[in-house]
Amino acid sequence: MSRLGSALRVSSAIFGFALLGLAAAAALSLGYVAEGLRYVSLAQPLWLLAGLLPAAAVIWRAWRAPLPATMRFSRTRAAAALGGGFWARLVHLPDGLRLAAGLLLAVALARPLSTRLSDRVEHEGIDIVVAMDLSDSMEADDLYPSRLDAAKQVIDEFIARRPRDRLGIVAFGARASTVAPLTADHEVLRLLVRKLALGSMDGTRTAIGAGIGVALNRLKESSAESQVIVLLTDGVHNAEGLDPDSAAQEAMSRGVRIFTVLIGRHAGQNIDPGRLERIASSTGGFAYTAEDREALSSSFQDLLDRLERSTIEGEAIRAELFALLLWPALGLLLLDVLLRSTRLRRFP
Repeated sequence: MSRLGSALRVSSAIFGFALLGLAAAAALSLGYVAEGLRYVSLAQPLWLLAGLLPAAAVIWRAWRAPLPATMRFSRTRAAAALGGGFWARLVHLPDGLRLAAGLLLAVALARPLSTRLSDRVEHEGIDIVVAMDLSDSMEADDLYPSRLDAAKQVIDEFIARRPRDRLGIVAFGARASTVAPLTADHEVLRLLVRKLALGSMDGTRTAIGAGIGVALNRLKESSAESQVIVLLTDGVHNAEGLDPDSAAQEAMSRGVRIFTVLIGRHAGQNIDPGRLERIASSTGGFAYTAEDREALSSSFQDLLDRLERSTIEGEAIRAELFALLLWPALGLLLLDVLLRSTRLRRFP
């Protein structure tokens, strides 16, 4: 037999056993993705080219050493008389198993994904932006230990009790800024709330209108049917810029409800609770007054009990299928090692 013919025979045997190994691996995995097989896609298809390496190695080895050395006999007649048994016909099985494992690993590296088995993150809840007053008057201690600290504690507890809601935080003093956009990552949100502090912005004035305006901007990202602004303040609007009533009209036109919470004791002070009530009522919300910690907590709980929930769809997450290829590949490699160490062991 010529060198080329011998190489073709060996290569064909190895590729044949490799196809059997791939068929066995497919049979093990097919039951899991049978219904969604046509929906499988590859995230990194270029990794399929890695499968050429083990295939090329088989061809090169078959060409360089088409007939690997086996136990030698002093007389060829005696060897011929023995004939080829069952195990002799499987001499190239380990190489085929190794090739099949390499091809499976190449496909696994290409990251097969199943759109049929994908899941879409959904949560039922309300999209809520809390607009927090950080003006200097929030340092007053009529709520222990201060208005701001009491408000932070109640908001932290509120976030912990609302696992299905997306929340955002806006802070305002003489101006307003976003502390956190709408998020379902409540651990991060609670950490940001704890870090709120007076002095982080100009607190000499109270820009309620700007606080509502920035909160409305954050709710532009929302697809929830229930969108709410919780305005927590201890003062009256006294800053330049957006007028609170104009901001409330914008909220009403967009279907955003505003719930106001007037925090602290204000006997004899120049406070305008009527304006907060007007803002709340014009948008379908409610105005609360919280002169102590208990009233503050109950205000937050009551306003949430008034709201219906809606289902919000998140981004689709496709199921990763690489494990369905990785485990069969490891199994084929273990079988390869087992056969090479036992019945198909070769002797120099």
